[in-house]
Amino acid sequence: MWLQRAKPFRHIKALRQCSKSPWIFSISSSYSDSPHKKLKIAPLQERKMIDRFRLYAKGGSGGSGCSSTRRSRHDRHGIPDGGNGGRGGDVILECSTTVWDFSGLQPHLIAQRGGHGSSKNKIGTRGADKVAQVPIGTVIHLMKGEIPFVAQSQVCKDLDPWELPGTPIDDVTGSDQHSAPSGPNMAVDTASSSIRLERIVDKAAHMTKITQVESTEVPTQSPPSFEMCTEDETEEEEQIQYNVAELTVRGQRLVIAHGAEGGLGSVSLKVPKKFKTDPLDAQVSDDDQLALSAGMPGSEAVLILELKSIADVSLVGMPNAGKSTLLGGISRAKPAVGHYAFTTLRPNLGNLNFDDFSLTVADVPGLIKGAHENRGLGHAFLRHIERTKVIAYVVDLAAGLDGRKGTPPWEQLRDLVLELEYHQVGLSDRPSLIVANKIDEEGTEGVHEELKRRVQDVPIFPVCAILGEGIQELKIGLRKLVNGEMTDRLRVDKIMVD
Repeated sequence: MWLQRAKPFRHIKALRQCSKSPWIFSISSSYSDSPHKKLKIAPLQERKMIDRFRLYAKGGSGGSGCSSTRRSRHDRHGIPDGGNGGRGGDVILECSTTVWDFSGLQPHLIAQRGGHGSSKNKIGTRGADKVAQVPIGTVIHLMKGEIPFVAQSQVCKDLDPWELPGTPIDDVTGSDQHSAPSGPNMAVDTASSSIRLERIVDKAAHMTKITQVESTEVPTQSPPSFEMCTEDETEEEEQIQYNVAELTVRGQRLVIAHGAEGGLGSVSLKVPKKFKTDPLDAQVSDDDQLALSAGMPGSEAVLILELKSIADVSLVGMPNAGKSTLLGGISRAKPAVGHYAFTTLRPNLGNLNFDDFSLTVADVPGLIKGAHENRGLGHAFLRHIERTKVIAYVVDLAAGLDGRKGTPPWEQLRDLVLELEYHQVGLSDRPSLIVANKIDEEGTEGVHEELKRRVQDVPIFPVCAILGEGIQELKIGLRKLVNGEMTDRLRVDKIMVD
């Protein structure tokens, strides 16, 4: 009976001990049955667009050649059977429609190294290529390295034995007889042996030349002149080659860093006895053979990737002018819309489809006066409209009415054209039209008539993006402008401002 009454006191004692060590409650609380709530990722529209990216690329190094000898009871000296090293992988940029910007790109891209050669005439495997996807409209600027070249998807010629894995080069050097033993692995081809000898000698001469240059480079100049040379070298390295390549087609590939060739194995380094009398054979020394057996390092490159969206029409206007709403009205795009300025933080694209024609429309973030001085969002994103054929200026007719914030439409147009010219001279000199948005507001009819009087030689389309008024007429106007039926251009001297 006393034991039954003592049970509650045991629980009280256990609770007191738990209160002295609060870490027990923290452990027990971590194992709860309630599901863990994941943080909500911001929508794509609210993320900052990365349209400029610095990239370091390095091709895969070549594998080392194998120094091996096959011995048998019939040949005590042995026959070399070490294979060559495999070629390193390439770093490739691929143009894809599934990528919007460079946010998913790694700053360092390094391809896989080639496999080492092994005995029994086994050549090392080729290193895997490092393929990175970039959006359409990517422009490449070169800071350091070689100029990118187009990657070949198919091999149109016979590969070199050093680049084709699994094809060893067989040779017979263990006998002095003129006739070699029969068999596929022991056949001697005079032409292939001579070509291989020339390649070995050329590579050995190149390696010896490098070592001689490194040994003869002795700092004999005074320290000030050496400092001047380093400054010149740094200035040369900082020079950027602009627009060396562009990716504008889906599936297009460019190699920005190529892999190096593998080292030579003992089979390739062993010279046949019929060539022993050649004076060039003396140039291949033991030190050169060690250098030739090592794989070469892959090429390196430092690039700057810049994104320029490809669109037929660009919607340019002040913040909160209704550009995103207009894009949703003329296409099936669904950009984020808000009753505040700078809702659009990245360009949005939409397709305007006709029965026999289709064009792409880009919604550019809001542009304000003084954007070239880094006000607002700046004007760095205006590079996206450098490739557009047509510019559609979207103005807010209700701005400045009845004490509202904003400037009249004609002043908006003047500021927009000037900001385009500040970014790039001649950027506004292309076919254009004016979209007078928010025509449904009170008092905007008079502003529309005043706008037609102040701006000349450019068609004006009054619309209401929310209600869909005037959208059909605007679509027809955009089609005529893209097809070349209309060639009107907006100029600053054609805008009358008080």
